[in-house]
Amino acid sequence: MAPQNGILTPSFNTPVCRSLFGPVDREQLRVEFQESMRKTLEEATCKWSFDFVNESPLQGGDFQWEGVPGNKVPALYRPCMVRAGRQGAQCAKERGSKRKQTNITDFYPSKRRRVQSARKLDQ
Repeated sequence: MAPQNGILTPSFNTPVCRSLFGPVDREQLRVEFQESMRKTLEEATCKWSFDFVNESPLQGGDFQWEGVPGNKVPALYRPCMVRAGRQGAQCAKERGSKRKQTNITDFYPSKRRRVQSARKLDQ
């Protein structure tokens, strides 16, 4: 808006650009993000006695970690589908299949509506 005689009038020939908090310093943002991630990872490592970077348990913590075979882990936690009798795992991404969107009606049986016969209008 350009001031004209003390009145603000819209200026239609200039693009609108709003910067509420000033320009973004991307390097500073990256450094702050990396520091936040480092702190979060350090706290999780101390809490769970597990090295999440190398994916290995740490000694002397509150938890005793043990390995579990892939076929004994629920499918929800597997990155790939493990099939018994076949060698290796086949990922859903590799097969190109997608999981179907569920509807609320998928979880209960459908019921048929009974329609009463039409009454005669003569009565």
